[in-house]
Amino acid sequence: MKVSVSWLKNLVEFNDDIDLLAEKLSMTGFEVESLEDLSEQAKNVVIGFVDEIKPHPNAEKLKVCSVDVGLPKKLSIVCGAQNVKAGYHVLVAKVGAYLSSKSLKIKLSNLRGVESEGMICSLDELGIESNNKGIEILEESETNIPPIGSNAVDYLGLNDTIIELAITANRPDGMSMVGIAREISTITNSKLTLPNLNYDEEFERFEPKIRDKETLGSDCIYSLTYIDNIDNTGKINKNINYKLCSLRQNCINPVVDITNYLMLEQGQPLHAFDADLLDNIVGRKVIPNDFGIRNGKEGESFISLDKKEYKLNPNIKVITCDDFPIAIAGIIGGNNSSVSAKTTRIWLEAAVFTPTSIRNSSREIGLRTDASSRYEKGISPNITLAVSNRASKLISLELGANIKSTHVNNGFKNSSISVNLRMEKINSVLGKFSCSINNVLDKSSNTLRHLNKDEIEHLLTKLGCLLTSNSSGWNVQIPPYRSSDLTREIDLIEEIARLIGYDNFDSNMPDPLEPGVLTPSKLVERRLRNSFIYNGFQEVVTSSLVGPDNNDENIVLIKNPLLSETSRLRTNVWDEHLKILQRNVSFGAEGCWIFEIAKTYKKDKESFVETNLLAGSLTGNKRFSKWGTASKQISLDYFAARGKLKQSLEVLGIEIIDKQLSDKDFMHPGRTSELFVEGKSIGYFGQTHPSLSEKYDLIKETYLFNLEYDALIKATTRKSNWTRIYKDYPTVPYMERDIALIHSKKYSSLEIINLIKKTGRPLLEKVELIDRYEGSSIPEDSVSQAFRIKYRDPKKTLVEEDINPIHEKIRNALKERIKADLRS
Repeated sequence: MKVSVSWLKNLVEFNDDIDLLAEKLSMTGFEVESLEDLSEQAKNVVIGFVDEIKPHPNAEKLKVCSVDVGLPKKLSIVCGAQNVKAGYHVLVAKVGAYLSSKSLKIKLSNLRGVESEGMICSLDELGIESNNKGIEILEESETNIPPIGSNAVDYLGLNDTIIELAITANRPDGMSMVGIAREISTITNSKLTLPNLNYDEEFERFEPKIRDKETLGSDCIYSLTYIDNIDNTGKINKNINYKLCSLRQNCINPVVDITNYLMLEQGQPLHAFDADLLDNIVGRKVIPNDFGIRNGKEGESFISLDKKEYKLNPNIKVITCDDFPIAIAGIIGGNNSSVSAKTTRIWLEAAVFTPTSIRNSSREIGLRTDASSRYEKGISPNITLAVSNRASKLISLELGANIKSTHVNNGFKNSSISVNLRMEKINSVLGKFSCSINNVLDKSSNTLRHLNKDEIEHLLTKLGCLLTSNSSGWNVQIPPYRSSDLTREIDLIEEIARLIGYDNFDSNMPDPLEPGVLTPSKLVERRLRNSFIYNGFQEVVTSSLVGPDNNDENIVLIKNPLLSETSRLRTNVWDEHLKILQRNVSFGAEGCWIFEIAKTYKKDKESFVETNLLAGSLTGNKRFSKWGTASKQISLDYFAARGKLKQSLEVLGIEIIDKQLSDKDFMHPGRTSELFVEGKSIGYFGQTHPSLSEKYDLIKETYLFNLEYDALIKATTRKSNWTRIYKDYPTVPYMERDIALIHSKKYSSLEIINLIKKTGRPLLEKVELIDRYEGSSIPEDSVSQAFRIKYRDPKKTLVEEDINPIHEKIRNALKERIKADLRS
């Protein structure tokens, strides 16, 4: 939102330095993004008088002008403008002037052999919108010509500073000059001089054709004013013209200029339809009930004021006349009913639509206008009729028009908001403050204290509220222009705190003050993240929003997406992870190992399920140096990759068991394992299917893991696992025995290890696989494996007589259970 300081000074009395004012606005919630001094556009530009013109001796299209700029000697300026004339006043940029809009510095120059001591300017060259393609002739637009040699800044209306503010969504009143003026009046305790608005004038009731009630809800409004006998051929008065130009608003014609002027002044968008053009569209004289609001039709064409054609659809709301589209509601009017210099009769529209409908329409057509940016934040309907009435009166006053009739929809009710505000609640929420810092309250004391009644009444009255005292505090009547954001008691308390300054309130720390402690689940999460990082992984954060290429039948669709590419919630994270691997490898990374603690979403009948996951991907091998190995890239095999995951998860202190998995179509059927904790499946780890690796242009040795995060945390923080049990360090040696066997491939090494552990209790301490062989010397459906077993008794040194019975028991169990052929 751009704000003109000179315009502000017509609305509110303040003497603050601009930088100080900007700081005060920022501290009360209106962040100042930039300050622009418009006078810089015409620095060293003066009023000149063309005394004499001679043809250029060496150029047919150039002229040599003798120009009086109030100096003892007249300037000789070479000019190529066709409309330059002797005996007229012009704008002259003297040597040394800098025209910021054109990034042009005026220097003493030689043009075709003739010295030029400046430049005669057009308005465009000074950064001012103009339909005049030649230089500016003051007599053509001004009767009171400024003195020769005087600064052109005042004549051009550039003696102004523009403040650009970032307006938050909860302060739609800040999208207007009077809204900012009220804010300045409140924070500087200064007097307001605002234009009068008539809130009491009655409008005739009518029923527009509204097909979708959501477009014009109970707190919205649609009004029309019929005005004729308009003289729209001239220009708007200079005061309005300067105000529009200073805020970069193009001047088009008087009617449109007045609607734009009121939008900037009051924050209420207005739109005028040419009544004669509407009559031509309908084929008869238009009446108020011909107007309506409906959804656009699929493929329906609409040509807007900017001469662009838009294809409509049911998500776009349109204003109609006898069902013909004449505007996209709240965004832009149609070319078929646009006001021009020929316009003599208009229907003036003033409306408030639901913010959601305007946002949807704006997104669908890809257009955001000054009007839509205000409607999107939500405009109070309580000021709409008053602003419409002011616009009609201005059109009547400036253009000699007659106001014939005023109409408003039957459903609109002018409502007022009343809020009960309690003194006790204010003090409990805000606490004590230092009144010596605040510039609108008593400065006589530096002590901390609560607000008193007089101070609260003073602040709320400055906001425009009407207060009636009651036993607990006040009944507060909210002003019409703040009815969209001041609706609750806490809103008023927030306003009080904002105006005093949050930094002026005393801090309320807990007593006693105790340090925070991480919960076990948060502590495990921190350990887990660090463990993955220490083992060479990088943490990534991917978006939960995905595009329509994800066609899972259980996918959750977003009702109001910003883009089609972000219209659904993801059902997996590996898809985005593989894209990250692809990007890194394509940029030359030899290895990329990533992990993420993420959420996935799916629809389950009438509810939605959110799942926390620990997921990641690995491809390539990360090496710190290559001098000791071949330069060829070495990829990770399945066991090395699984080992990296195992190392990273060891910090959890729980046992994770692998079992072969072959029913995931995007994973390699022979190199994927299902992972179990406490007997329950928590996810999978494995190599991607070759077709998937090829799709993402990755090497075949690419691995994914996908684990249920909540199940991991629950198992880790279970009391039996979380509470550390300390044992004596063994003081006696262990004894080792090996078992080598040939068995059917249908038995996995994990099953055999579990069988050995179960049979070898209580002396068996550890079992590990040390050898595996498949070849021609053993049957095709069999495999040879060797296991190393450690035995230990914590109380004594074992001898052969202790171990032999247990070892023989293990051998017999292997023979009986899996029909193994023992080789040792």
